[in-house]
Amino acid sequence: MRAQDIMHPEDAKAIRLIKSVPGCGELVRKFMKLGYEAQYRGENLANMIKVTSRNFPDIYAIFKEVTVKIGIMEPELYVYNDPMMNAYTYGETRTFIALSSSLVERMSKEELKGVIAHECGHILCRHTLYLTIYETLKEMGVFLGLIPWMMFSPLYLALQYWNRKSELSADRCGAAVVGEETYQSVLIKLASGMKEDSRQPDCLVEQGKAYEALKHSSLWNRIQQEYQCIFYSHPQLCVRALELDRWKVSYAYRSQRNRY
Repeated sequence: MRAQDIMHPEDAKAIRLIKSVPGCGELVRKFMKLGYEAQYRGENLANMIKVTSRNFPDIYAIFKEVTVKIGIMEPELYVYNDPMMNAYTYGETRTFIALSSSLVERMSKEELKGVIAHECGHILCRHTLYLTIYETLKEMGVFLGLIPWMMFSPLYLALQYWNRKSELSADRCGAAVVGEETYQSVLIKLASGMKEDSRQPDCLVEQGKAYEALKHSSLWNRIQQEYQCIFYSHPQLCVRALELDRWKVSYAYRSQRNRY
Protein backbone atom coordinates (compact mmCIF):
# COMPACT_ATOMS: atom_id res chain seq x y z
CA MET A 1 0.00 0.00 0.00
CA ARG A 2 1.19 3.52 -0.78
CA ALA A 3 0.41 6.64 1.24
CA GLN A 4 -1.11 8.33 -1.79
CA ASP A 5 -3.59 5.45 -2.13
CA ILE A 6 -5.31 6.41 1.11
CA MET A 7 -4.33 9.98 1.96
CA HIS A 8 -7.31 12.30 2.29
CA PRO A 9 -6.96 15.53 0.27
CA GLU A 10 -7.58 17.64 3.39
CA ASP A 11 -4.76 15.79 5.16
CA ALA A 12 -2.28 16.62 2.39
CA LYS A 13 -3.52 20.22 2.33
CA ALA A 14 -3.07 20.55 6.11
CA ILE A 15 0.50 19.23 5.95
CA ARG A 16 1.33 21.91 3.39
CA LEU A 17 -0.20 24.47 5.77
CA ILE A 18 2.00 23.28 8.65
CA LYS A 19 5.13 23.48 6.52
CA SER A 20 4.25 27.07 5.62
CA VAL A 21 4.26 28.15 9.30
CA PRO A 22 7.44 30.19 10.01
CA GLY A 23 10.02 28.20 11.98
CA CYS A 24 8.41 24.81 11.35
CA GLY A 25 11.49 23.31 9.68
CA GLU A 26 13.81 24.43 12.46
CA LEU A 27 11.43 23.13 15.11
CA VAL A 28 11.31 19.71 13.43
CA ARG A 29 15.11 19.49 13.45
CA LYS A 30 15.31 20.47 17.13
CA PHE A 31 12.75 17.82 18.08
CA MET A 32 14.72 15.15 16.29
CA LYS A 33 17.91 16.19 18.13
CA LEU A 34 16.21 16.17 21.53
CA GLY A 35 14.95 12.62 21.09
CA TYR A 36 11.94 13.51 23.23
CA GLU A 37 10.17 10.31 22.23
CA ALA A 38 12.61 8.26 24.38
CA GLN A 39 10.74 9.51 27.44
CA TYR A 40 7.54 7.89 26.18
CA ARG A 41 9.26 4.63 25.32
CA GLY A 42 10.55 4.48 28.89
CA GLU A 43 7.00 5.01 30.15
CA ASN A 44 5.76 2.20 27.91
CA LEU A 45 8.36 -0.26 29.17
CA ALA A 46 7.71 0.78 32.77
CA ASN A 47 3.90 0.63 32.86
CA MET A 48 2.56 -1.21 29.80
CA ILE A 49 2.83 -4.73 28.42
CA LYS A 50 4.73 -5.13 25.16
CA VAL A 51 2.91 -7.37 22.70
CA THR A 52 5.11 -10.12 21.25
CA SER A 53 4.74 -13.67 19.96
CA ARG A 54 4.89 -14.75 23.63
CA ASN A 55 2.88 -11.96 25.24
CA PHE A 56 -0.68 -11.79 23.84
CA PRO A 57 0.19 -13.99 20.82
CA ASP A 58 -3.33 -13.62 19.35
CA ILE A 59 -3.00 -9.82 19.25
CA TYR A 60 0.52 -10.12 17.87
CA ALA A 61 -0.68 -12.40 15.05
CA ILE A 62 -3.28 -9.79 14.01
CA PHE A 63 -0.69 -7.04 14.29
CA LYS A 64 1.85 -8.90 12.17
CA GLU A 65 -0.75 -9.65 9.50
CA VAL A 66 -1.68 -5.96 9.27
CA THR A 67 1.89 -4.67 9.02
CA VAL A 68 2.66 -7.16 6.24
CA LYS A 69 -0.48 -6.19 4.31
CA ILE A 70 0.23 -2.46 4.57
CA GLY A 71 3.94 -2.95 3.93
CA ILE A 72 5.55 -1.15 6.87
CA MET A 73 8.23 -2.20 9.33
CA GLU A 74 6.82 -3.48 12.59
CA PRO A 75 6.62 -0.74 15.22
CA GLU A 76 6.52 -1.72 18.88
CA LEU A 77 3.05 -2.60 20.16
CA TYR A 78 1.84 -2.15 23.74
CA VAL A 79 -1.34 -2.77 25.72
CA TYR A 80 -2.12 -0.54 28.68
CA ASN A 81 -4.80 -0.56 31.39
CA ASP A 82 -7.54 1.97 30.71
CA PRO A 83 -11.36 1.80 30.90
CA MET A 84 -11.55 4.22 27.95
CA MET A 85 -11.34 2.71 24.47
CA ASN A 86 -8.35 4.31 22.79
CA ALA A 87 -5.35 3.64 20.57
CA TYR A 88 -2.52 5.93 19.54
CA THR A 89 0.74 6.07 17.63
CA TYR A 90 3.81 8.05 18.65
CA GLY A 91 7.46 8.47 17.78
CA GLU A 92 9.42 9.11 14.62
CA THR A 93 12.74 7.31 15.12
CA ARG A 94 11.30 4.45 17.21
CA THR A 95 7.59 4.35 16.53
CA PHE A 96 5.14 2.54 18.77
CA ILE A 97 1.41 1.80 18.88
CA ALA A 98 -0.50 1.59 22.17
CA LEU A 99 -3.91 -0.07 22.64
CA SER A 100 -6.08 0.36 25.72
CA SER A 101 -7.27 -2.79 27.48
CA SER A 102 -10.95 -1.86 27.09
CA LEU A 103 -10.52 -1.44 23.33
CA VAL A 104 -8.91 -4.88 23.00
CA GLU A 105 -11.67 -6.47 25.09
CA ARG A 106 -14.62 -4.86 23.28
CA MET A 107 -13.54 -5.18 19.66
CA SER A 108 -13.96 -8.33 17.62
CA LYS A 109 -10.90 -9.80 15.90
CA GLU A 110 -11.71 -8.04 12.60
CA GLU A 111 -12.52 -4.77 14.35
CA LEU A 112 -9.25 -4.87 16.26
CA LYS A 113 -7.48 -5.51 12.97
CA GLY A 114 -9.15 -2.35 11.65
CA VAL A 115 -7.98 -0.30 14.63
CA ILE A 116 -4.40 -1.53 14.24
CA ALA A 117 -4.57 -0.81 10.50
CA HIS A 118 -5.74 2.73 11.33
CA GLU A 119 -2.67 3.28 13.51
CA CYS A 120 -0.40 1.74 10.87
CA GLY A 121 -1.98 4.15 8.40
CA HIS A 122 -0.55 7.03 10.43
CA ILE A 123 2.89 5.44 10.07
CA LEU A 124 2.46 4.81 6.34
CA CYS A 125 1.48 8.46 5.75
CA ARG A 126 4.44 9.70 7.83
CA HIS A 127 2.10 11.32 10.34
CA THR A 128 4.22 10.21 13.27
CA LEU A 129 6.70 13.09 13.11
CA TYR A 130 3.96 15.72 13.26
CA LEU A 131 2.04 13.73 15.89
CA THR A 132 5.18 13.69 18.04
CA ILE A 133 5.62 17.45 17.71
CA TYR A 134 1.91 18.04 18.36
CA GLU A 135 1.80 15.96 21.55
CA THR A 136 5.06 17.41 22.85
CA LEU A 137 3.98 21.00 22.20
CA LYS A 138 0.71 20.28 23.97
CA GLU A 139 2.48 18.94 27.05
CA MET A 140 5.21 21.56 27.20
CA GLY A 141 2.97 24.49 26.34
CA VAL A 142 -0.49 23.76 27.65
CA PHE A 143 0.14 21.45 30.60
CA LEU A 144 3.59 22.48 31.83
CA GLY A 145 3.50 26.12 30.77
CA LEU A 146 7.09 25.98 29.49
CA ILE A 147 6.27 27.72 26.20
CA PRO A 148 4.23 30.97 26.12
CA TRP A 149 0.93 30.50 24.28
CA MET A 150 1.51 33.40 21.91
CA MET A 151 4.82 31.86 20.84
CA PHE A 152 3.59 28.46 19.74
CA SER A 153 -0.15 29.00 19.17
CA PRO A 154 0.05 29.43 15.33
CA LEU A 155 1.89 26.13 14.89
CA TYR A 156 -0.17 24.40 17.59
CA LEU A 157 -3.49 25.36 15.99
CA ALA A 158 -2.18 24.34 12.56
CA LEU A 159 -1.15 20.97 14.02
CA GLN A 160 -4.53 20.64 15.75
CA TYR A 161 -6.32 21.21 12.43
CA TRP A 162 -3.99 18.78 10.65
CA ASN A 163 -4.42 16.16 13.36
CA ARG A 164 -8.16 16.06 12.70
CA LYS A 165 -7.60 15.65 8.96
CA SER A 166 -4.92 12.98 9.42
CA GLU A 167 -7.52 10.77 11.11
CA LEU A 168 -9.49 10.64 7.86
CA SER A 169 -6.49 9.15 6.03
CA ALA A 170 -5.89 6.62 8.82
CA ASP A 171 -9.60 5.66 8.74
CA ARG A 172 -9.22 4.92 5.03
CA CYS A 173 -6.32 2.60 5.79
CA GLY A 174 -8.41 0.73 8.36
CA ALA A 175 -11.33 0.42 5.94
CA ALA A 176 -9.04 -0.70 3.11
CA VAL A 177 -7.76 -3.61 5.22
CA VAL A 178 -10.99 -4.85 6.86
CA GLY A 179 -13.72 -3.34 4.69
CA GLU A 180 -15.82 -0.23 5.16
CA GLU A 181 -18.70 -2.01 6.91
CA THR A 182 -16.45 -3.57 9.55
CA TYR A 183 -14.70 -0.28 10.14
CA GLN A 184 -18.05 1.48 10.54
CA SER A 185 -18.70 -1.00 13.36
CA VAL A 186 -15.44 0.16 15.01
CA LEU A 187 -16.62 3.77 14.92
CA ILE A 188 -20.03 2.84 16.33
CA LYS A 189 -18.41 1.02 19.25
CA LEU A 190 -16.16 4.01 19.91
CA ALA A 191 -19.26 6.21 19.99
CA SER A 192 -21.45 3.95 22.15
CA GLY A 193 -18.78 2.39 24.35
CA MET A 194 -20.71 -0.87 24.18
CA LYS A 195 -19.33 -4.28 23.28
CA GLU A 196 -22.56 -5.64 21.82
CA ASP A 197 -25.46 -3.41 20.85
CA SER A 198 -28.55 -3.53 18.68
CA ARG A 199 -28.11 -0.90 16.00
CA GLN A 200 -28.16 -0.35 12.28
CA PRO A 201 -24.72 -0.63 10.59
CA ASP A 202 -25.19 2.77 8.97
CA CYS A 203 -26.54 4.64 12.01
CA LEU A 204 -23.48 6.91 12.30
CA VAL A 205 -23.61 7.67 8.58
CA GLU A 206 -27.22 8.79 8.93
CA GLN A 207 -26.30 10.91 11.94
CA GLY A 208 -23.44 12.38 9.91
CA LYS A 209 -25.89 13.50 7.24
CA ALA A 210 -28.15 15.03 9.89
CA TYR A 211 -25.17 16.77 11.50
CA GLU A 212 -24.02 18.15 8.14
CA ALA A 213 -27.53 19.46 7.45
CA LEU A 214 -27.62 21.16 10.86
CA LYS A 215 -24.18 22.69 10.34
CA HIS A 216 -25.09 24.17 6.97
CA SER A 217 -28.62 25.25 7.89
CA SER A 218 -27.43 28.74 8.82
CA LEU A 219 -24.27 30.80 9.10
CA TRP A 220 -24.67 30.96 12.89
CA ASN A 221 -24.96 27.18 13.17
CA ARG A 222 -21.84 26.77 11.06
CA ILE A 223 -19.89 29.22 13.25
CA GLN A 224 -21.04 27.41 16.39
CA GLN A 225 -20.06 23.98 15.11
CA GLU A 226 -16.70 25.16 13.75
CA TYR A 227 -15.91 26.83 17.07
CA GLN A 228 -16.93 23.68 18.94
CA CYS A 229 -14.40 21.64 16.97
CA ILE A 230 -11.44 24.03 16.86
CA PHE A 231 -9.63 22.37 19.78
CA TYR A 232 -10.70 18.79 19.02
CA SER A 233 -7.86 16.38 18.29
CA HIS A 234 -10.18 14.13 16.21
CA PRO A 235 -13.10 14.78 13.88
CA GLN A 236 -16.53 13.89 15.23
CA LEU A 237 -17.26 10.20 14.83
CA CYS A 238 -20.30 10.81 12.61
CA VAL A 239 -18.14 12.96 10.30
CA ARG A 240 -15.57 10.15 10.05
CA ALA A 241 -18.34 7.64 9.27
CA LEU A 242 -19.79 9.87 6.55
CA GLU A 243 -16.36 10.45 4.98
CA LEU A 244 -15.82 6.68 4.74
CA ASP A 245 -19.29 6.15 3.31
CA ARG A 246 -18.41 8.58 0.52
CA TRP A 247 -14.97 7.03 -0.06
CA LYS A 248 -16.29 3.45 -0.41
CA VAL A 249 -17.65 4.19 -3.91
CA SER A 250 -14.26 5.45 -5.15
CA TYR A 251 -11.87 3.60 -7.43
CA ALA A 252 -9.14 3.96 -4.77
CA TYR A 253 -11.22 2.06 -2.18
CA ARG A 254 -12.28 -0.69 -4.61
CA SER A 255 -8.71 -1.22 -5.81
CA GLN A 256 -7.43 -1.55 -2.25
CA ARG A 257 -10.17 -3.97 -1.27
CA ASN A 258 -9.43 -6.11 -4.33
CA ARG A 259 -5.88 -6.47 -3.02
CA TYR A 260 -6.99 -7.64 0.43
